[in-house]
Amino acid sequence: MVNLSMVSAQDRRRNTRLQPGWLPHAVSGFSKLSPSLASKLFAFLFTRPAARKLQRQERNWLLSSAARPLSLPSGQEVPLYEWRALPSKYGVLDEAPVPTILLVHGFGGSAGQMGGFAAPLIAAGYRVISFDMPAHGAAAGSRSSLPEMIETLLEVAGRVGPLEGIIGHSAGASAVIAALHRGLRAERVVLVAPMPDLESFMQRLAAQLGFTERVAKLAQRRIEARHGIEFSKLKAQRLVQGLSLPALILQDSADQMAPLSEVEALTEAWPSATLELSAGLGHARILQDSSTIAKATAFFGDPTLR
Repeated sequence: MVNLSMVSAQDRRRNTRLQPGWLPHAVSGFSKLSPSLASKLFAFLFTRPAARKLQRQERNWLLSSAARPLSLPSGQEVPLYEWRALPSKYGVLDEAPVPTILLVHGFGGSAGQMGGFAAPLIAAGYRVISFDMPAHGAAAGSRSSLPEMIETLLEVAGRVGPLEGIIGHSAGASAVIAALHRGLRAERVVLVAPMPDLESFMQRLAAQLGFTERVAKLAQRRIEARHGIEFSKLKAQRLVQGLSLPALILQDSADQMAPLSEVEALTEAWPSATLELSAGLGHARILQDSSTIAKATAFFGDPTLR
């Protein structure tokens, strides 16, 4: 049965806007006046997911799941959501193992955003699991980062695997690539609107908010020092070298968060990956697009045939 408190916790969240119109001008002046203090502010903003209220459909998807808290080896606890058919034969519940697909949301997202994939994958014969990253959805915390998302993904996968497949969105897709590079096993993966280059994204966001390039680099060094890893070592184009599992990359040509040029470079560096483009969906709506969901489901295929 679904844990209603987890869904209610997300309902209490509200959409937040990171910048009013005057902010870039004020930030630009602040960046030039005190680069060190400005870098602390930008590092804080960059690692603080904006709260978002669940959409009605996302809430319904979560309510249709079996939700429970999952304690991880690191000591943290994340909300886990599971969808699966419960077939019975002669009135007896069939508890036979079912191949598992793991859904991984992006930075600032939640498991609810990924729920549209659940029903089609269940119908295809899979068990579907998703979870809220720390500081996202119903999970505790207020700060997060890609390095932490990678560690959390590895811990969750270790508890719910083996995995037939993974679907990752945005920074969640980047976390999937990094986790695969570190030894996470799956038969195939679908990456929706991946963010191939964290450093590049940080520079673009800094410019959008009014921070100088120098401040962005200082903020990057602060985050790198906190997690003990350089952003350059998380570049997806580098990490996919040596990966041979089949991958489907679904990208929208109008995506302003993940530039098509970076996604194309990622695909070229990954011989077993295929890129398919959509138009007019952007970075988030692509998750609820019926064609996107159908392509992902078809890519995994019928588990009984493998």
